[in-house]
Amino acid sequence: MNNIAVLLTCHNRKETTRTCLKRLFEIRADIDVFCVDDSSTDGTAQMITNEFPQVTLIEGDGNLFWSRGMRLAWVTAREKKEYDFYFWLNDDLELYANAFDELLECSHLEKDQAVITGLVEEKTSHKAIYGGSDAAKRLIAANGKLNEVTFLNGNFVIVPRYVFENIGFLDKHFHHDLGDVDYGLTAKEHGMHVYTSRCYIGCTDVALRSKHMRIRMSDVNIIKRFKRLYSPLGSNPFITFYFKRKHQGFIGALIYFLYLHIINLLPDAVWDKVSQLRY
Repeated sequence: MNNIAVLLTCHNRKETTRTCLKRLFEIRADIDVFCVDDSSTDGTAQMITNEFPQVTLIEGDGNLFWSRGMRLAWVTAREKKEYDFYFWLNDDLELYANAFDELLECSHLEKDQAVITGLVEEKTSHKAIYGGSDAAKRLIAANGKLNEVTFLNGNFVIVPRYVFENIGFLDKHFHHDLGDVDYGLTAKEHGMHVYTSRCYIGCTDVALRSKHMRIRMSDVNIIKRFKRLYSPLGSNPFITFYFKRKHQGFIGALIYFLYLHIINLLPDAVWDKVSQLRY
């Protein structure tokens, strides 16, 4: 029997978290679940305590966001015992009944020495929306086989013990985003593979957020724009610099650091023209 820990983090979306946990235990009961509630004010923590007492609930300080929340859940799980598999799970994902079986089967095909990311489809269009992208940053769709991933999405991911023992937890430098992408790149840099599942393992009706909203918010004054840029939900230039230096080198990191500041200084009309040319 596999020894499985499921890791998730949540904040102020009680009904979404309730639905996720209910579905999770319907699919698989022989799991240990570690959930960080990042100081929710809507009663999420109390709901979990009352309705899902089997969940190990960890209290955050309200400033963890995704990467640091998931890292805290992972550290807590590892302190309890050694697991054969760690699953990352986003609470806004509607898991299909085959979700765990598919990722475990894919992992076994790779002798439990690779990271496997579950492919997620959009609920209405049934198009691929999360999972991973190739080296050209093209989103990968389900095609019945394992597909090599360059840029990992952390919505539903299995990390076997072998991978964890080689590269450890999510990097503590990442606050909200980039932690999952970094983990996939780090695995590959250590000679391991990152693959997609063969089929879709869940769906969501949450559309992909615009990349532009992270790196540059329009229709606001420059103060609000830079405040957003440096927030966990933006593209904090110092965190982005760390990421790019780690995987692409100092010069590329410095150029992108300057680029982020330059485009946020541009007026909206100029940025609109620039973004149309680039994208």
